[in-house]
Amino acid sequence: MEPRQYIRLSLLNNMIHDTLNARFDGQRFWVLADITNHSYKADKKIHYFELVEKAQNGNAITARMMGKSWGGGAARIEEFEKSTGQVFTDNLHVLVQVSVDYHPLYGLSVNVLDIDSNFMLGILEQQRNATLERLVRENDFIQKKGDGYSTFNSRLKLPAVIQRVAVISSSSSAGNEDFRHTMQHNDFGYVFQIDDYYTVVQGDNNAKLFLNKLIEIYNTFIPYDAVVINRGGGSQSDFLIFDNYNIGRAVAKFPIAVITGIGHQKNVSIADLMANTHTKTPTKAAEFIIAHNRSFELGILALQQNIVIKAQQLFHLQYKGLSELKNAISSSARELVQLHGEELTRTNHQIISSSRAVLHGHQKKLLITVNHLVQRPRMLFQQQKNDLGNIKNSVKNAAGEYLRHEKLALEYHRKSIRMISPQNILRKGYAIVKTNGKIISSAENIEAGHEIEVILKNAKLKSTVKEKIQYDGKETDL
Repeated sequence: MEPRQYIRLSLLNNMIHDTLNARFDGQRFWVLADITNHSYKADKKIHYFELVEKAQNGNAITARMMGKSWGGGAARIEEFEKSTGQVFTDNLHVLVQVSVDYHPLYGLSVNVLDIDSNFMLGILEQQRNATLERLVRENDFIQKKGDGYSTFNSRLKLPAVIQRVAVISSSSSAGNEDFRHTMQHNDFGYVFQIDDYYTVVQGDNNAKLFLNKLIEIYNTFIPYDAVVINRGGGSQSDFLIFDNYNIGRAVAKFPIAVITGIGHQKNVSIADLMANTHTKTPTKAAEFIIAHNRSFELGILALQQNIVIKAQQLFHLQYKGLSELKNAISSSARELVQLHGEELTRTNHQIISSSRAVLHGHQKKLLITVNHLVQRPRMLFQQQKNDLGNIKNSVKNAAGEYLRHEKLALEYHRKSIRMISPQNILRKGYAIVKTNGKIISSAENIEAGHEIEVILKNAKLKSTVKEKIQYDGKETDL
């Protein structure tokens, strides 16, 4: 058997290398793919990864290629991360410019020379816009108003003074520490009650944990003045949790005013749009609350100043009016005193003149009366003497008549008493019945066998009842 013809593997690889280089030398291709198995060698600034293509109707991988990027390509990836805020990592759907490379030792791969930042921003924006449209479409408490959104939460009126605050943040968040420091060391000495509700505040897959914290705050029934959502800086992917549909809906419907300080400098998240008030950073959120309270205090101080000014103005106005009134009263009083003084003088002269005339008239009347009084006692005495005689005779006659009338009445009463006396009644054949020493007029409480006492005209009979027969008083056998 003749020996087979063969070549070394390295020779074959070199042939493939030469063929591919001849075919793809100097060519560049924009490729749409997903990133997987990413790793980064920071010391060499080299990215290693795989580019994969997934089926449109599922997650099945239909194509795969090893990839790497260094030098100018790595620099373009760094620019991509800065412009989008998105870390170059697994599960990104990217549009990259590649060149084909075949190495006899490491095999076929592509070199990423450039990456389209606008494509990534477009994808994120499409997802965000779709979520906003769904929120408006499925929830009647969310309405699109021009370039913004009106929600149940955004329509809530913040309390005049914010004092008790619930804060949702990461336990290790430096932004939350900044928030607390700003609140507790404010220049106005305001005191706040800050309750922390720690959770994970990055990654869309942690949305359920974040949502549970909102529910926990609601279920405490603590009358918080506001709920603050804090997070420091980070990449674009770190903030995807705040573009989550369920979190956006919960914030929009939450019955306590929500203030966001998420730290997303480039864009406004959906949670920001659904909240009552959104600020750029946790520190800005704290400054907003302090400024809100300061505004109320300044309003009170301004009102106090206005009250003082108005009071002073009113005092001066009233003082001026009182001074004018005092002068008018003094002037009028002097005129009245002078006028009444003259009238009193005239009245005094009239009284003196009238008094003399009156006294003279009464003097004449008194003289006449004295003369009448001297004559009248004799006449009155005689008249009274005659009246007394007449009264004497009238009393004598009336007394005799009254005594005769009363004597007749007494005689009538004596006869009546004799007629109804027990002795007289007994003589007529009637009897008195007693039981237990008491006179009875009815047999209601007497039964056969009871002892009774019968009193007649000349005897008392004691007997025992043998029989009780009812009697209606209508029989005529008496």
